[in-house]
Amino acid sequence: MKKNIKFISIALLALSCQSKNDFLFELKSSSETNIEFENNLIFDQDFNVYTYRNFYNGGGVSIGDINNDGLPDIYFTSNQSKNLLYLNKGDFKFQDITDISGVGGNRAWSTGVTMVDINADGFLDIYVCNSGDVEGDNKQNELFINQGDMTFTEEATKYGLADPGYSTHASFFDYDKDGDLDVYLLNNSYQAIGSFDLRRNERPRRDKDGGDKLLENQNGKFVDVSEEAGIYGSVIGFGLGVTVGDVNSDGWEDIYVSNDFFERDYLYINNQDGTFSEKLTDAISSISAASMGADMADIDNDGSADIFVTEMLPSEYERLKSVTTFENWDKYKYNVDNGYFHQFTRNTLQLNNGDNTFSEIGRLAGVEASDWSWGALFFDMNNDGLRDLYIANGIFRDLTDQDYLQYVSSEQVLMSIMSGEEVDYAKLVEIIPSRPVKNHAYINQGNLTFTNDDSTGLLMPSFSNGSAYGDLDNDGDLDLVVSNVNMPSFVYENHTDKKDSGNYIQFDLRGAGQNTMAIGTQIMVNDGNRNYYIQHQPIRGFQSSMDLRPHLGLPSNRNVDIEITWPDGTKSSLENVAVNQIISISQSNTPKTNPSDNNPIYSKELFERLDNSSKFIHNENLFIDFNRNRLLPHMLSTPGPKIISGDINGDDLDEIFVPGSKDSKSSLFYWSDQSLIQDDKFTIMNDIESETIESLFFDADLDGDLDLYTANGGIEFSKFIPYLADNLYFNDGNGNFTKSELELPTNSNFFNSSTVEASDIDKDGDIDLFVGERLISDSYGVPGSGVILLNNGKGSFKDVTSINAPELQDIGMITDALFVDIDNDNDEDLIVIGEFMGINILLNENGFFRLSKSELSNYKGWWQSIQAGDFNRDGLLDLVVGNHGLNSRFSASEEFPIRLYVNDFDLNDQLDPVLTFKRENGKFYPYDLRHNLIDQMKPLKKVFPDYKSFRTASIEDMFSSNQLDESLKVEVNTLSSSVFINKGNGKFDFHELPQKAQFSPLYALYLKDFDRDGDLDIIAGGNLYNTKPEIGRYDASFGLFLENDGRGKFEVPDNGYGFKLKGEVRSIIFSNSNIVVGRNSDSIAIFKYLNE
Repeated sequence: MKKNIKFISIALLALSCQSKNDFLFELKSSSETNIEFENNLIFDQDFNVYTYRNFYNGGGVSIGDINNDGLPDIYFTSNQSKNLLYLNKGDFKFQDITDISGVGGNRAWSTGVTMVDINADGFLDIYVCNSGDVEGDNKQNELFINQGDMTFTEEATKYGLADPGYSTHASFFDYDKDGDLDVYLLNNSYQAIGSFDLRRNERPRRDKDGGDKLLENQNGKFVDVSEEAGIYGSVIGFGLGVTVGDVNSDGWEDIYVSNDFFERDYLYINNQDGTFSEKLTDAISSISAASMGADMADIDNDGSADIFVTEMLPSEYERLKSVTTFENWDKYKYNVDNGYFHQFTRNTLQLNNGDNTFSEIGRLAGVEASDWSWGALFFDMNNDGLRDLYIANGIFRDLTDQDYLQYVSSEQVLMSIMSGEEVDYAKLVEIIPSRPVKNHAYINQGNLTFTNDDSTGLLMPSFSNGSAYGDLDNDGDLDLVVSNVNMPSFVYENHTDKKDSGNYIQFDLRGAGQNTMAIGTQIMVNDGNRNYYIQHQPIRGFQSSMDLRPHLGLPSNRNVDIEITWPDGTKSSLENVAVNQIISISQSNTPKTNPSDNNPIYSKELFERLDNSSKFIHNENLFIDFNRNRLLPHMLSTPGPKIISGDINGDDLDEIFVPGSKDSKSSLFYWSDQSLIQDDKFTIMNDIESETIESLFFDADLDGDLDLYTANGGIEFSKFIPYLADNLYFNDGNGNFTKSELELPTNSNFFNSSTVEASDIDKDGDIDLFVGERLISDSYGVPGSGVILLNNGKGSFKDVTSINAPELQDIGMITDALFVDIDNDNDEDLIVIGEFMGINILLNENGFFRLSKSELSNYKGWWQSIQAGDFNRDGLLDLVVGNHGLNSRFSASEEFPIRLYVNDFDLNDQLDPVLTFKRENGKFYPYDLRHNLIDQMKPLKKVFPDYKSFRTASIEDMFSSNQLDESLKVEVNTLSSSVFINKGNGKFDFHELPQKAQFSPLYALYLKDFDRDGDLDIIAGGNLYNTKPEIGRYDASFGLFLENDGRGKFEVPDNGYGFKLKGEVRSIIFSNSNIVVGRNSDSIAIFKYLNE
């Protein structure tokens, strides 16, 4: 404790040595503000973090004007002392009026706090949630009714709000639009975490005392309507955050609940009839695991509410390596299979797609890791028109410290802390590490990314919990108040008004009837360039509530037009309003306009999703890559299906071939009107042990029909297994196929194929082939080879690689390739891409291929797909290449690459691929945690006996210089999916695709002038679900339509022109005037092209 106080004091002193104008926010001293609140906690044998799991969760903050003098006041909740109310006297001076106002509280453990005018008398009341397993305390929540003279009376029982549960927070809103405020009461289960059987679905089991509650305001009395309204009051509800807002833009407020521990979060959609439907698993693909505080706001000014949820993933490398563990694949799948959904240890940012779905982009945004995080608040710190993100961090006793957990689990230590049959909790708690953690202040960069900015002055190491913002001095910027455990609270003055930048408009709303503060109002402001939105809901973050005056930052001082949608759906419009002022607006005194339809109007639809009558589902075989190699970040065993089309029977209609995974047959479909019908007679693929990775229809024997080549592979197979051999099938002209006896693609060894491409390489009139090798089994990182197969004109192929293209030997882990005349010399060159590879151009010189020295080979990526087209209409073919994307734990650049070291480090005849990244000190550090590395390489346990010894270890500390010198080393410096504009003479301009194209890995690309404007557009798809839990699924893509502006620059229209779908897209083709999409472990999706 003394060490931490000393550390914090030094940090405060360092801040005080700087000019007050150095930072955006100035930390005010208690001598300036007279605010001396500290949430001090003392544990004992009976009451501590082991006997009450939420002991260090901290308290909340509420900001509001309790005496209507125009100055917001501040209320703090305390866990073990009385709560405090500070009256704002102006100029950042406050007076403690707790005793005279009577709001100190009579319960033992207060948590969340909300200021709300509950009785519609025009004065803010204070609702305090109480919790804590304290003997002799009944935990009932308290409601302090404002008497209008700065005194309050406690009347929770009278209003029906004296709930006895472990209450965390309460959010007041008019869910049924009857004109008064109802409340969602967030509770935390009484039951011990270890007492649940996760195999039983206990979500529907209601806990009438301890479960969450929706209370309807019935003539001033709050009545529990949870069950009939469709709200879980579950025994497994571990609520730490409740956030209310209109997520589907229908004018009715919805509810997001973030649950701690194993239970998933809830998203309740308002049905507009007094009930809710819980729709999280329909709308969201991935969530935080131990969800804590949350907030909801429009981060990109598109008019839709986005959702942020905090977790506990550290942002500092050393803490990540010493306090973090992740679930293994088996535990993750166990939780998913038992209904707890896809939960991951990281913060999540759910970007609202405007169509009842969300894309989780926390990793792309740079906000996925902020340590032990509680309150999350979106607000415009610098008044530039973009909402920034503040996260309050810290835990006074860090129970996740891995060395501590190892220490106390030893038999010797367990015996030392046992006194008779009792545990000496004091001894056990005292040795838990305690280290302040920096709070985070992310500045919104305007492109769906944020930067944690030290210049804000908010990154103070602390044990912070609840926080609230408000314009405490009425100067037009938002100040910040933070509650801390065992240290003084923070009161920050925002100096944006003194920075000569940024503008604002603030609203003092007066509602009608019983909703005097107009909670639930939606405001749109237009400055002539764009719209800015805000939903008026002051209860947000962690256990806190904000200044009740909605605030919008603006980038310019131009006059604005304002549209206000009141809680009852009526609208008011104000035109040509001056900014940089607080506007008082009364719902009853402002002229109204008629409610308008909230549904967006789209300019065009190019695609219409068709119902697929086929019951076909692609069936991926069960194989866990991580069981074979614990260090793989992603599974490699889900590459299909890569569907193809062609007229195989001469009826002028396409058939569609769907390759099968291991143990599943490939399938053939034919068109019947706009439906695909499976051909049950198609039986060529009896060799179901093989997995067809890619296939090709082409006329191999020049008899005028389409033959079939299947490139087979799969990580499941040993490199000595003949199932890896490719197959060639000859067509008799009627769609009947006979297997060739050729050994393909090479007879020298079995070959794990990934791609097959066709071209008349030597211009002799027949079709030759390129086949690429994905990887060498059990040897991730070791480069594979490409093979050139020359056709003799009769469908017999010869491997001529060693003569015609020797540089294809050991070229890399090939994922895709393309024959195209990239240099405009009238023959087709070969472009090969893959993992840890550049974009390799092999120029065709009379049938012989020479690796070009193109700059494209320097773009080392995890490339997955490639297509070519003249995007800027200059007569030169450009390239679009699908990559890993930017919404990932991984990042790479030329200065800071990812590097893979491959060696048999532990000498057990198995290669160990150790993935690392470069830090600012020039050294490479492992992504994997200590226990993962030790599981793969047992000798490392002697090198790193504890987590402290490992947390700063670079690759050079792990292995000898000889081992590293002998290792295969491959790198990645580019992860963005990109366009390369051909400038001629081997020169290309590099352009990243738009941010929405970076949400997930792109495995499929299709080019066509879909909008008929004379240039090529792109349809793309991706996602990868089978990844290590610490990496997390890539599931944020819902298909992409990329519209070309005619100059090779692409934009993503908001509605995708109708092309939207879920799933792991592996292929996209155009057939029968339809877009046909192959998805892993899913059905075939069909979109009618409407512009044909």
